[in-house]
Amino acid sequence: MEELLESNLLRHFRIVRFLLGREWVTIGELAHTLRIPSRTIRQSIGEINQYINPAKIESSQKFGIRLTYDAQLNSFYIYASIYKQSAHFLIIENICIHRYATLAVLAEKLFISQSTLKRKIAVINQTLEKYGFWIDTKSVDMVGDERKIRFFYYCYLLEKYDVLDLVAPEQELRVIDELISEFFAQFPSLQGPERQVFSYLNKLRTMLFISFKRLKKGCRLDSHDQIDEQYSLLLSEKLSKKIAVCYHIDCTKDVLHQLFFLFFNRRYAWSANDLQKKAEHDEAIAKVRRTLLAFFAKVEKSEQLVLINKDELLLLLYNATSYTWTSAKILHNPSEDFFVNLNHYHEGFARRIKKELVACLNREQLDIYLDDSVINQLLFMLVTAWKGLMDQLEASAPRVKAGIFFNTSFEHSQFLLNDISYHLKSRLDMTLITAKTISELRQQCQHVDMLITNLSMLPSPDCHTVSIQANLTPKDFENILSVYSEIVNANVTAS
Repeated sequence: MEELLESNLLRHFRIVRFLLGREWVTIGELAHTLRIPSRTIRQSIGEINQYINPAKIESSQKFGIRLTYDAQLNSFYIYASIYKQSAHFLIIENICIHRYATLAVLAEKLFISQSTLKRKIAVINQTLEKYGFWIDTKSVDMVGDERKIRFFYYCYLLEKYDVLDLVAPEQELRVIDELISEFFAQFPSLQGPERQVFSYLNKLRTMLFISFKRLKKGCRLDSHDQIDEQYSLLLSEKLSKKIAVCYHIDCTKDVLHQLFFLFFNRRYAWSANDLQKKAEHDEAIAKVRRTLLAFFAKVEKSEQLVLINKDELLLLLYNATSYTWTSAKILHNPSEDFFVNLNHYHEGFARRIKKELVACLNREQLDIYLDDSVINQLLFMLVTAWKGLMDQLEASAPRVKAGIFFNTSFEHSQFLLNDISYHLKSRLDMTLITAKTISELRQQCQHVDMLITNLSMLPSPDCHTVSIQANLTPKDFENILSVYSEIVNANVTAS
């Protein structure tokens, strides 16, 4: 959905996205990859640096350009900075949070003319209409598929602000927290540790905040006939009065079903057994369940791994498909960062299971929303919730023979061997090379895949070489793993 950005900000976004996670890149390389003229890139760098401070795009005549920022910042800060420059998203946000009687009132709030506002809304709608909702200029509100509207706003607020506290007034936050507390008290199955942490509660608060705003405007979910009537929520009289004062809404049974539609819709499964029962009576649910189980079986067989908590993973991924009604990303989904800096071996695993997940989900006509952002979200859930996955991956990692040869002392060489073996014992079979001459060294290197040394000027031996510091640094381990991956990938290709 990045096309919602104005053309100059879309260009900035593409430049920043390319630079994140990379070291030095030449402007020529960037221009070729993004198909943006070098002159325009140089101009854009100056514009970007004006609003991402204290982050900065550095320039070097020798090396090119790179994006740098201090330890207290991350990619979220960069993307949020782009959001804050966008008049299009300012319009969208104001329509979400506030009510405006006419376009003229909104234009006055934004300090632009009514004609300019109409033009901008027309441009915004060209993108939004593809997703099943748009801005109506008569009601000055978002209209269309209400589920998609709420999910879009949910993604937007989390991407721009990260925490609801930066958007919602303190009074509303207190009311929402009391509502969540009473809700959880009546549904003990939702009181697991995974739902009693800030990350989950912040997401639930955000969804409730948006639902309150939409209900206050009279916007209702069209799917009220899909409510599971066996579940209901009874609020205390005290909290009902607080909600009435804060949002001018009566907490009827229907309103509470609307607020907690995520849980009260007929497709939500409360447990693995509940999912199985629903699948027996609903073929659409059964197809999703069968597809996920088939995917799990494929992964277990092809990767020779075991899903220890299969029922838990099935429930997690299934429910995610039941409430993801449109794209899970506007500019940037934080869960995608997880896959950016994986080491090479784990990156290969993630790439393979993503390919299998896409194949399985596309094999049947499933009644769920799918795009790359949703696939990445499901993959993130699977990898992070899979109990014992990292231990299994490490145990099954290919092993490489590595020899260490240091021109310092025998004791130091033994110290380094023990240090590397401790950290990379599942990847490297370490041996101490005892050659007395360079000729002997070349001969012994024929029996290892990798030589780890401090002699960077050695004649090229018959194996891969990694030069490291006298005391291992994180960069040294990164270089060793990079060469490890190169060897493993070459062996896989050869076989």
